[in-house]
Amino acid sequence: MKLRVFEIVLTNNEAVYFSGQTLQGHVILELEKSVKVNEIRLVFHGKAFVHWTEQSMRGPGEIRLKEIRHHSATEDYFEVSQPLLSKGKNQQDEKRILEPGQYTYPFQFQIPVTSPSSFEGHYGFIRYWVKVTIERPWKNNVSVKKLFTVICPVDLNREPTASLPTQKKKVKRLCCLCCTSGPITAELRLSHKGYVPGETIFVNAEISNLSRRKVGSTSVELLMTTTFHTPIKSRSVTQQVATLHHGTLTSGKSDSWDGDRLVLPPLPPSYIIGCSIMDIKYTLELRVFPVGPAFELAVPLEILIGTVPLTSTVEQYLTMHQMTPPTPRGVRCAVGLRGASAALADDDYRPSFLTPTFSKSPMCHFHLHNDEDDHLMITETDYSPCYAIYNFQTVPPRRHQTVRFAT
Repeated sequence: MKLRVFEIVLTNNEAVYFSGQTLQGHVILELEKSVKVNEIRLVFHGKAFVHWTEQSMRGPGEIRLKEIRHHSATEDYFEVSQPLLSKGKNQQDEKRILEPGQYTYPFQFQIPVTSPSSFEGHYGFIRYWVKVTIERPWKNNVSVKKLFTVICPVDLNREPTASLPTQKKKVKRLCCLCCTSGPITAELRLSHKGYVPGETIFVNAEISNLSRRKVGSTSVELLMTTTFHTPIKSRSVTQQVATLHHGTLTSGKSDSWDGDRLVLPPLPPSYIIGCSIMDIKYTLELRVFPVGPAFELAVPLEILIGTVPLTSTVEQYLTMHQMTPPTPRGVRCAVGLRGASAALADDDYRPSFLTPTFSKSPMCHFHLHNDEDDHLMITETDYSPCYAIYNFQTVPPRRHQTVRFAT
């Protein structure tokens, strides 16, 4: 079949939608010569898939065999099919002839409000796509697929603990030969627990070294832990998102982290609401590394990543920049046709003076699992979901800090 053009075009060029919004676009088909078809079928599909393998050796002596065990789970959120060809009065259902030329087929589909956020991970994904298939009699079908991102809104103002301060303190005693050494004390404090991408985490910490050992370095790391679930087993993967560093600390000295800044990159929201086979947790962890044979001291604090900032965060931003708050109008993004950016602009999903963009996350660049019929598709070879990042402009830091993001 001679195809000049066969593609899916979405009205929203960013291809990013909130759960509950309407996906809108059209299929473009351009033929060089006439072709006989049974149907042109459009399918909207959203699913989650988890899979990993474990290897073990079984059997005695030299006849031991390698056993590979597969762990997997699947969730389907929607799979809706609709034909694109209209039936003529005298036209048989079995076959139709499309003459040379260009054809355009518009479509729209409302994404269910319960759809979880898109995600690509080590051992699984949450993925959404539109697929168009030209079904031909006695010949192989030809398909094209377009992937898009879905974001399930997480309003931090509805999370009871998001606006509350949080802190944790730990003490570690080191053993120095036959003598008991004094303690190393570390405390990590945050003004609130909930943040959105683009917001700055101001890190406050105190480290006191009363041991006889030298502390080689201290760091604060932002960690993302993804847990993948199957009916009989779960598996977790922890990745470093970003890190801050301080230098050495000699015996008897102390060190303070006084509002050191860590700006959050684009990240998927906490929990992955709506998905039961994957979840995400974020932890900010203060780590102290003594010199010599000793385990480091770790002080973890769980934080929440949402899509709607705290009102207190917005008010603080307004005060800092002497701006007047807008009048809230409520959120009506579920009825929008133009995607997530339009919903944010039209419905005041965020303050009008904050300009979010949608960017790929450094933590979701994995593309390990493909749908079973992807090898028959015309589709993107490289796909990563996008997430909202807010353009918070904060006051300059008190001292320069280098933040290293995971690559």
